[in-house]
Amino acid sequence: MGFWTPNLERIYLGNNDLSGSIPSSISNASKLTVIALFSNSFTGFIPNTLGNLRDLKRLFIGENNLTGEVFTPELRFFNSLTNCKNLELLSISLNQFNGILPASIANLSTSLLVFEAFGSKIKGEIPIGIGNLSSLLSVVLDSNELTGSIPSTLGRLENLERVYLEHNNLHGSIPNDLCRLERMGDLYLSHNKLDGTIPSCLGELSSMRRLFLDSNNLTSIIPSTLWNLEDLLYLNFSTNSLIGSLPSNIGNLKVITQMDLSWNRFSGEIPSTIGSGRMLTFLSFAHNELQGSIPQSLGDLVSLELLDLYNNNFSGMIPKSLEALRYLQYFNVSFNRLEGEIPIGGCFANFTAQSFMQNDGLCGVPRLQVQPYEFMAQTKTLATIGYMAPEYGREGIVSTKGDVYSYGILLMETFTRKKPTDEMFSDKLTMRNWVYEASLGSIVQVVDANLIGKEDEDFLAKKEFATSILHLALDCSTSIPTQRINMEDVVVRLNKIKITLLRTPEDVS
Repeated sequence: MGFWTPNLERIYLGNNDLSGSIPSSISNASKLTVIALFSNSFTGFIPNTLGNLRDLKRLFIGENNLTGEVFTPELRFFNSLTNCKNLELLSISLNQFNGILPASIANLSTSLLVFEAFGSKIKGEIPIGIGNLSSLLSVVLDSNELTGSIPSTLGRLENLERVYLEHNNLHGSIPNDLCRLERMGDLYLSHNKLDGTIPSCLGELSSMRRLFLDSNNLTSIIPSTLWNLEDLLYLNFSTNSLIGSLPSNIGNLKVITQMDLSWNRFSGEIPSTIGSGRMLTFLSFAHNELQGSIPQSLGDLVSLELLDLYNNNFSGMIPKSLEALRYLQYFNVSFNRLEGEIPIGGCFANFTAQSFMQNDGLCGVPRLQVQPYEFMAQTKTLATIGYMAPEYGREGIVSTKGDVYSYGILLMETFTRKKPTDEMFSDKLTMRNWVYEASLGSIVQVVDANLIGKEDEDFLAKKEFATSILHLALDCSTSIPTQRINMEDVVVRLNKIKITLLRTPEDVS
């Protein structure tokens, strides 16, 4: 195409139904500064001739079906792009590269501001040479298959504002070098295998707005310095092994909108200063070892839409001050040691028995169905059957969210050849917990050996398929109903998985 358009400077063909390969002749349009081919159906490789476009500033080729080259694991098009010394934005996300980042990314343009390659099946380690890209503002490499540790050289990128590395297989500790990034606003490291402690120096990054460290193997306490991030908007440390008590200076986070500390081992009481966070819409302390009374000051969180205190050791009464939370849609204090009358005013008129179960001392209006022990034993048995959503087992109410949960459990049963009632499972180790723990390592280890074996000719394709299905099953079966995927999205995910499974090497070469 470039033979007939030597003076062309910009190509905008995004959001179409274009297919086939990207022609290497595009590089003959030597004056190109912008190539936008995103959201199409292009296949094949990214042409290695793009390096001839010395004036190229922006390359958008995400949301296609582009692949890496068959005969090398490295994504060699990066070698060519090192010749584009004016490149400012590189967006290659949502493709099917199935390859590794070469060391040559260290030689990309020092003018590069945004490097975006999420959801593209990129494997291997993040090259340490990424620290040479001195102008970078954003690194977006989430939802890939990256391994190794987070390179400490990221700390050299003094302009860096956003780091997205979630949903990978990164391990090791969070490097203290990240604390040198004084402009850091977003740090997403969720769903990896990171261990060790949370660096206390992160609390010195006053520009931090979003900090997501959830679903890792982090231990120790939350550094006290983090509660000094007064402009923090989102904080998620859930699903780790963090310990210690919550300090009174948690009240310093006055503009925070979402805080999730669930599924850890925090102890002690909730400080009354939590009431200072009047912008909070989401607050979860579920599944910890917190105790004492529920603070009256939670009633000051006037923006709150979700409050989850499930499965702790809270005692005393439910504060009537919570009746003032007019926007509260989800409330759960089940599996505590609460007593007294359940409030009935305000938002409590909308809550059902599932919000209060397994608190032997609670009493309430008849519609809340606070039942005697015999009924509790029966419904608890229903929950332990494993197919039914926890809220159904506690209350017996059927909903579409409960159906989604059951579907997720059936998916797990199909692909693991285990039943949730098998002897290996118990209250402490449910089938879902078993699959989730495997997902932190190699989820294939729980897949039925009759479905996949390492000696299979198409082992990698089967592994990818089974992994995708079981991750979908986990998304269907979260304990909080509002966090479950809906069935429309389930169908979309299944279709994408099917397309990937049916794609043969001939289709993508």
